[in-house]
Amino acid sequence: MVPRLARYALIVLAITVMSVYLPFLYHKVSEKKVGKTQLFFSPVIKKFVFREMVGEGHKFVTQDESGNNYDRMTFETLIPFVYYKNMELWGKLPMTIDGRTFDKQTIKENRQVFELKPRMIADRSPRIQIFPLLESKPGVTRLRFPEDVFRLTDRMEFINVDTNTVDQDLTDKFTNAVKQAGFVFPARLTAGRVSILKPFDEGFFVVDAKGYTYHVKRVRGKPVVVKTPIPSDLGIRNIKVMENKKKEIYGMLLTDKGDIHLITYDDYRLIKLPIEDYNPDTMDLKLLINPLYRTAVYSDDHTIHAVAMDSRYRPISRYQRVMFSGRTTMADTVFKALFPFWIKTTDKTSGYLRFDVIWNGRPALIGIALSLFAGIAVMYARKFPIRKYWPDLAIIMFTGIYGLISVSVIEPER
Repeated sequence: MVPRLARYALIVLAITVMSVYLPFLYHKVSEKKVGKTQLFFSPVIKKFVFREMVGEGHKFVTQDESGNNYDRMTFETLIPFVYYKNMELWGKLPMTIDGRTFDKQTIKENRQVFELKPRMIADRSPRIQIFPLLESKPGVTRLRFPEDVFRLTDRMEFINVDTNTVDQDLTDKFTNAVKQAGFVFPARLTAGRVSILKPFDEGFFVVDAKGYTYHVKRVRGKPVVVKTPIPSDLGIRNIKVMENKKKEIYGMLLTDKGDIHLITYDDYRLIKLPIEDYNPDTMDLKLLINPLYRTAVYSDDHTIHAVAMDSRYRPISRYQRVMFSGRTTMADTVFKALFPFWIKTTDKTSGYLRFDVIWNGRPALIGIALSLFAGIAVMYARKFPIRKYWPDLAIIMFTGIYGLISVSVIEPER
């Protein structure tokens, strides 16, 4: 048996552990793996079309926004810019839409996809602030990683990765170059695509202490720094750089208000996307560009939204729907009734460890009531006087099944 104070300490510990792992195990057992809805704007019928899994065994529904059903081949012909390789295979290229003719090469050259997920946002995942600045004109067929990396402190400091020593010459060159352009240390944000698997390199976009955005590149070993006209009071939260041979858009810019802007090659002009009800902390965003339209599709685990735009990013159609994966199931209802709360330690939208207490609201009263009745029954069976052990019932009243298991397993002294 356990002394009274030690017993309640163990009960609290047990409740904490169970509120993490019991809900986790329940989700593992009851959760059905259903992929997210694939949603597109059809340039053929000028409607949104979607495909989603609606159950086990790869059962899919393929419809348009009006509820019309399509077989898979018809669905793909409604979005020919996505499945242009199949169009070629089926002999449907070149094709004419809205009086314009498109062949494979035209479609390929005018397609582009931008993606922004919550984990990609700078403040939602940990990262060591050391970056490789690639040579933008390497003089060979492929990009290569340099022998140094840089970090931004009170200067732009380059470190040789082989000797782990500061390269004073490069540090002085780039520090002087950014200072001459007006850069004020320390940097608020450093954004670039760290990869050699891209057609070319556009360096880094760096936001300085005053909020101004600078474009920094290494060209033939020398610094090239441009102070962009992007407003310093925009409140830049994240920049996602995406090099593309089309050279129309540098990437996506996210503000503190949740607005999305595209940074264009046209003197860094910003294009604000007309998206509504977008939450960057919970939603995946994808921008699909084809020869005729631009479509922004964004969703959380419940609802998917989309806005179709013309080539000037003016909205022409909007659509939203609750996905099959977002519908409440019997397993969800039982979960809320069974567990009054649960502790969330992981989140696919963040790279950080979490400790969030999630309350399940009124449905949990059912589980608490059943746990109380069960707790009273256990006390009568074990001949424990309720007046003496009323704190056990109080624990069950607030913690439900967690408290019931804890006070039943960790027995008091007789």
